[in-house]
Amino acid sequence: MHWTLLLVCLVSISMMVRLMMSVGEKPFGEAFINALSAQAPLMAVMVILMPVFLRDTLKLSNRFAGPMYRLRTVLEEMANGGEGSKIKFRVGDFWQSTAGDFNTVLDEVNRLKSRNAELETEVAELRSTASV
Repeated sequence: MHWTLLLVCLVSISMMVRLMMSVGEKPFGEAFINALSAQAPLMAVMVILMPVFLRDTLKLSNRFAGPMYRLRTVLEEMANGGEGSKIKFRVGDFWQSTAGDFNTVLDEVNRLKSRNAELETEVAELRSTASV
């Protein structure tokens, strides 16, 4: 929807400039038709290129937002008590270094959780032997 508004604005501005340039030389109706006919090739090119523009826009937004969505879902899983899993972004995605940094942090968190569990077991054993 935004691209149609952009297209209308661009054509309107161009037509307005053409109309202003021909003020006094031609009648308004003739100047309007000349301005409109001058825009026809531009309009045709824009309409023909619109599918390419839409495809590229979707591809770019997926390369940008997709990795952040994946990162957020793993972080949410971890915040809810889950283990989390390493992330790997698709080739060509943005934020590749972020995936590596996250995986490093995830490894450290898992190592610390494991060490914490070991220490809790040791403390529980020490308490049980001390109370006997």
